[in-house]
Amino acid sequence: MEKQDIKENDAIIDQIKKAADSIRNDKPFIKDLINFYEKIFILQYMEDPEIDKDYSFLTDQKEFPLLGRKDFGIDFKVSEKLFRGICDICAENKNNPEPSAKSIKNSLDVSDLSFESIVKTYLEDNSPVQHFSKPGQGFNPQLYDFILYNALKPSIVKNSKMISQFVKNTTSMENGRCPVCNSAPALSLISDKDGSRSLVCSFCWHEYKIDDAICPFCKNNESMTLKYIALETEKGIRADYCEKCKKYIKRIDLKEYRKDIYLPFELIASIPFDMEMNKKGFKPE
Repeated sequence: MEKQDIKENDAIIDQIKKAADSIRNDKPFIKDLINFYEKIFILQYMEDPEIDKDYSFLTDQKEFPLLGRKDFGIDFKVSEKLFRGICDICAENKNNPEPSAKSIKNSLDVSDLSFESIVKTYLEDNSPVQHFSKPGQGFNPQLYDFILYNALKPSIVKNSKMISQFVKNTTSMENGRCPVCNSAPALSLISDKDGSRSLVCSFCWHEYKIDDAICPFCKNNESMTLKYIALETEKGIRADYCEKCKKYIKRIDLKEYRKDIYLPFELIASIPFDMEMNKKGFKPE
């Protein structure tokens, strides 16, 4: 890892720790959950993946998305090491241990499939990994999917940063999906500088602009059917929802939200909105 990468990773780890401390102070009822994710998020920045793909061929591309998930370069060595490490964190979680995490980790050593082939199939299918488990192994497919994605995430995010320079359309996107990889957004942000709205991709974490008065999922722009809920206990964040497609997205106003943030944590810290919206029959993408 180069010195610049080490400094950048150290800064992100410091950001993760500060955000975790802030959430634990504000919401002690999810302290154990934050402790669990903090270990994973820090582990993701202990090593820097090497991505040797040349994306210069995207220079003249005008259509979005620029790539599909299957086209992302992956550092398989770093990702497999991270996969095993996340398995250990899940298995050793004191408050909610996952027994199947040990089986998932051991499967790498007894499977007929290499880690690289598992990853390629996962990215090509855009689907959970049920087909990697066999009857009687006691696998939890959702846990496998969680571990695998988080093991690949450092490579995915590094690809996204490399590719984002070719996103020439810096004005608002007509389509709410990510212009880099075509995935659905995970969060909506309001800039603390100019009040503009952007979306954050749920897969590659690329941030991109979008019009404020539009549903990012169905492109509905009828103001009477675009609504939101706010909670008294949650400052600077709300849930925007669309009555046409019955989907919602959490929206963070960076002018009003707490300063020590790490966006992947905010998906967890904002669980009260998920509970409220699920009760009302709305779903995220």
